[in-house]
Amino acid sequence: VNWAFRAGCITVVLGPNAAGKSTLLRCLIGAQRPTSGRVQLDGEPVHRLSPRAVALRVAYVSQRPTALAGFTVREVVGFGCYARMASTNQIDDALERLELVEHADRPMHELSVGQQQRVSLARAIAQLQRKGILVLDEPTSSMDLRHARRVSQLLRELTRDGATVIVALHDLVAASSLADEALLFDEGRLVASGEADEVLTPSRLEAVYGVPFVETVTAAGRRTIVPDSTAVGD
Repeated sequence: VNWAFRAGCITVVLGPNAAGKSTLLRCLIGAQRPTSGRVQLDGEPVHRLSPRAVALRVAYVSQRPTALAGFTVREVVGFGCYARMASTNQIDDALERLELVEHADRPMHELSVGQQQRVSLARAIAQLQRKGILVLDEPTSSMDLRHARRVSQLLRELTRDGATVIVALHDLVAASSLADEALLFDEGRLVASGEADEVLTPSRLEAVYGVPFVETVTAAGRRTIVPDSTAVGD
């Protein structure tokens, strides 16, 4: 992989199971060191930076949220501010953005998995205070459609504020509507990278996923890639 993630841009990382998406994300945040090459954060090797130095610039949301027993939603969101001083207003703002105000005083482990994912994302937003680099691994996999759509809108709002968003997804429909740029992996290799419209093509996706795709355009004029349902059973 040879790639520079840009501020104000949503980069989607795609590929089948075990293609290397989560491994790439862990390398980006310094949790895993690559066997060769290097990951740099603002020109510095990320693995040489202190956890606090990374946390001031990078927030990570894992695929499986950790339900911390005994801590309320508000407390978990506040953990994102450990590396920096944060006001109550910033925590309240993150709770409001993820529609969690009514759950703020509930123990996190009592929430559904989809709600816990929203708490994890609120923690990351409180950590970055709307800027910096947001690294997300399947952040909406357990959310209902309304909240998943709200998260997509929120990620776009964050990029307009100058944030860098890197998100691994399995949902190709969401990816094609969300991504500015895309990285496509297969069996641990980067097979395509660039502008989303250039990477997310039916022929290229079929070669990686082994099923046919078609390109459609929504009523709003938005380009979308979906599996070709007419090919089922061929």
